[in-house]
Amino acid sequence: MTKNQFIKQLAAELTRYGISDAANTIDYYDELIDDRLEAGETEAEIIASLATPAQIVAQLATPDKPVRQKKMAPMLIILISILLVLGSPLWSTLLLTAIILVALGYFLIWLGPFLGAIFAAAGILGGSVSLVLSFFVGLQEGWIIAVMQLGISFVMVGVGLICAGATWYMTKYLIRFSVGITRWLVGMFRSRLKVVA
Repeated sequence: MTKNQFIKQLAAELTRYGISDAANTIDYYDELIDDRLEAGETEAEIIASLATPAQIVAQLATPDKPVRQKKMAPMLIILISILLVLGSPLWSTLLLTAIILVALGYFLIWLGPFLGAIFAAAGILGGSVSLVLSFFVGLQEGWIIAVMQLGISFVMVGVGLICAGATWYMTKYLIRFSVGITRWLVGMFRSRLKVVA
């Protein structure tokens, strides 16, 4: 755990349990960690030596005011449920629109490699078939036409191989890009869920 993660968890625990002196507690641990970092300790060593945020909150609780988690009132839960049901025509269409836009984005990203693979397969297969059939064309139509078909066959195979190489490199980089975008979207969605919760 890093210093920032520790401070965020501590702030969340202090807020959740309604500790009145939360700002001073956060400042104290922030300065404590900074002082120990300046003394040469690593973040991991410092965080490991400290109590967990939950333990710190438990120590700050007074005997007459035990630490307990705030619960939502039943009426508030019912009201939120009603609002979700009544608002479903709005939020469900917005959610569906967002899903469609994300899917369309992925489709457009992967359209290039897909078309490249089609051109590569068409060039290599079509050129190979034309290469084999150029001998028979020479027997039937004449060797000038056979040589022309042979040249076109080599061009088709060459274009197919170039498309295959370009598709390979494009796919390799698009996989990294897609994974990065997906992680970013999932992280953004999780952070929104934490804010709502």
